[in-house]
Amino acid sequence: MDKSFAGRAIDNDFVNDLPPNVDPCGENGEYHSFVYDGPIFKEPVKFTIGEIVYKNYKPDRPDDKKWDTGFWFCDLIPEIIL
Repeated sequence: MDKSFAGRAIDNDFVNDLPPNVDPCGENGEYHSFVYDGPIFKEPVKFTIGEIVYKNYKPDRPDDKKWDTGFWFCDLIPEIIL
C-alpha cells in the first residue's frame, strides 16, 4: 500500500480507497491498526500523528528476498498525562 494510507482512520473512505489486491480486514498484514476509542474505554487515548517514513526489514530467510520487505510506518505520539 502506498504512503497515502499511513495514519488514516479506518473508515468507509479508507476501505473504498483500498487497492483491489488488499484484504479490507488487513488479515494478510497489509496494514496494522491502533484502537484509540470505543465503548469499553473510559476515555479516548489521546495522541497525535507523527512522522511517516518508509522502512525495510531484513528478511528472515533467503526465500523472503523475492518479497518486498518495505512498508510505510506512521509514528503515533501519545499525549503525556501527568
